[in-house]
Amino acid sequence: MSVQLADLVARTPELAAMPASSARLLTLLEEPDTPVSDVLAVIEKDPGLTANLLKLCNSAYYGLRREVGSVREALVRLGNQTVITLAFAASMGRLLQVPVTAYRLPRGQLWRHTLAVGLLATRWLPAGPADVERHRAFTAGVVHDIGKLLLDRPLRDGLEQLPPSLDYEGLLAAERQLLGFDHAQAGAALAESWNFPVDLVAVIAEHHGAGRENRLAALITAADLLASQRGHDGGAPVVDDAALEDALTAAGLDPDQTLADADPALRDLDGMLALLGA
Repeated sequence: MSVQLADLVARTPELAAMPASSARLLTLLEEPDTPVSDVLAVIEKDPGLTANLLKLCNSAYYGLRREVGSVREALVRLGNQTVITLAFAASMGRLLQVPVTAYRLPRGQLWRHTLAVGLLATRWLPAGPADVERHRAFTAGVVHDIGKLLLDRPLRDGLEQLPPSLDYEGLLAAERQLLGFDHAQAGAALAESWNFPVDLVAVIAEHHGAGRENRLAALITAADLLASQRGHDGGAPVVDDAALEDALTAAGLDPDQTLADADPALRDLDGMLALLGA
């Protein structure tokens, strides 16, 4: 982490420490054999988080035949990793729902963008025995743009607002010109200060195409562009079709098929936003 970025993290008290429940849930995500008692100890301490989690578990998205009435029952019906992933997303929503003025993002738009990216990236991965890769993809989608939270204040303090119609590369160039670093670098610095797992820090750092050999970062790059193209942008509403096709190919996806499947993949977005209280 550069000295400049470390100082910026230290001077942003509302982001200097990750919310305790979010931090513990992220740790649990890295422990596939977490005891049920440990999961309950984190989630049940937070009534708001518990309520949102149960709403999610009982939504049409999961199609359970019988209503889930407790976190313990949700763990039995859906599995530890699914429940922890949803709980982590719900906890991060409290940070990501804020307006991000320098990026011209009203309240809730950054949260919409990050959930859209998570839903797309998850859909592109095959189901596995425990869906570990899907959980990681969704989590990466939710947190990939946390750097914008860190850069919002210095941009506003400098009376700077990014231009209204930027593409992917234009956004990064504007950030670097105004501050000396971009939101991917800032997000990685913030994630590092929050003790995120090393591979998740790398995805945040590389989600604008800096590390094409990182499959998860490539998926998030492609999902980021596609979500923006479909009207769920995070501050860069202009998407070049050739850049999107290139990103999809780099992620190992068939561009034509992926574009055709995009709307079904995003169909659950509004419902999930409503359930999470956005």
